[in-house]
Amino acid sequence: MRLALTAKSGQATSRVVGVRPKPPPPLVQLTTRLLQVSTHIPLRPCAFCFLLSCRPTVGFDSHGAHILPTMLAPRMPPLYLILAFGAFSLLLLYYRNPYRSRASTFSIAHTKPANATLGFGGLYVVSGPGSPRRAGMIQAANVTELDLTIPEQHQWTAQQIANFKYGPESKMANGSIMAWMSHHVVLREFLKSGAETALVFEDDVDWDIHLRTYQVPVTAAAVKSLLPPAGPEYYWGHPEDWELLYLGHCGDYFNSVFQGVGVGHIHPEDLQKIPHAIYQDATLPDRTDLHPYTASLLSAFSVPEQTRVVHKSKFPLCTFGYAVTRASAQRLLEDLAPAKEKKEGSAQAYDIAIVEACRDKGLRCYSINPELFHHMEGTSLIDGKHHARPPVDAAGLEQVRYRNETANIGCGFWSKDFAWGEDLERLEYLREEVGRKGRCLKEGRDLALPLPTARA
Repeated sequence: MRLALTAKSGQATSRVVGVRPKPPPPLVQLTTRLLQVSTHIPLRPCAFCFLLSCRPTVGFDSHGAHILPTMLAPRMPPLYLILAFGAFSLLLLYYRNPYRSRASTFSIAHTKPANATLGFGGLYVVSGPGSPRRAGMIQAANVTELDLTIPEQHQWTAQQIANFKYGPESKMANGSIMAWMSHHVVLREFLKSGAETALVFEDDVDWDIHLRTYQVPVTAAAVKSLLPPAGPEYYWGHPEDWELLYLGHCGDYFNSVFQGVGVGHIHPEDLQKIPHAIYQDATLPDRTDLHPYTASLLSAFSVPEQTRVVHKSKFPLCTFGYAVTRASAQRLLEDLAPAKEKKEGSAQAYDIAIVEACRDKGLRCYSINPELFHHMEGTSLIDGKHHARPPVDAAGLEQVRYRNETANIGCGFWSKDFAWGEDLERLEYLREEVGRKGRCLKEGRDLALPLPTARA
């Protein structure tokens, strides 16, 4: 079917000269085409023209005699009608497109630092008795002025570990059980506090010096953009609208790492078909300095450099830093990740139980990708023994050593450049220059990064 308006000249008498109509205005033709594409209805341009107030062609013979009209000829319709139909057509196209973006849009004209608990009711640390990693975390938290709560943990006994297992034939590692029960201690402590939300993280995590001053404010805005409107008192959105936020993890690669990661395995539509928000972050390392798996995933999504994504969780790994509400903490304790192994189908680790809850059991989870918290390079302390590195850690080890930074962290604390020991004067200097001004006082990197405006 041709879209151009055509007509045959009228032939009332041999002397009749039919008046050939002008074609419809270009915008009318375009709008007609859009309606055809979006509705799959073969509209006639002249019929559409009629809707926009067209007039009939009037012909005259050579003697000036009036003859009957042979067709409709358009006149320029009112502009508001053209705009209205154009907008209607674009809406039809948008809502009929199954692969349209489900990205949220938002903007931030300026940011101010988050509070000392990063907008949550509290910051809770999982740290075992006598953990050698605790001191380093406390040093870093003082530089960025974070208020930590470190609940006292038990020295787990053989009987408590045995009670967790379903029976003597259980294959679950003792270290995994102790970690699982330690997370429960923290969740119960949070519920005693009366706070509405909490961020739970492990004592071997690293973060960027811009965490409080920039990263958290723009990330919280991105998360809120995906949720129903909530007042300013709800920094991360209303607690009834989310249940778990993955601020720290070892990768949400949208499938198992054994199925392949990033380019060639994941595609832009995998992100487009789930709720997500994309925002700029100049504090994020260049793509070539990100963990190889993370870099490949972001390239597969075709997102720009120095850009983070908040999205509905797909396959998050590890519990380096996760936020919960009172309701979700209760669900984890009693239903989704109880401190008792099941004989059939029980997860073999706490973080796997949470993944399954997000993926299969309706827990409303969102991931920040790349993450804001990542565990520092070092030997696992589970069972107090040396263990082979997991695949994700092994893949990023060479780059971590080359950069002398934790994976996906731009300017962090693992290098100990910002250690202050007991020197309070040095601490105050680091707070001002590093924590507040964002100066990465490492060799060759003494600069303050510009803080960009978040964008969709």
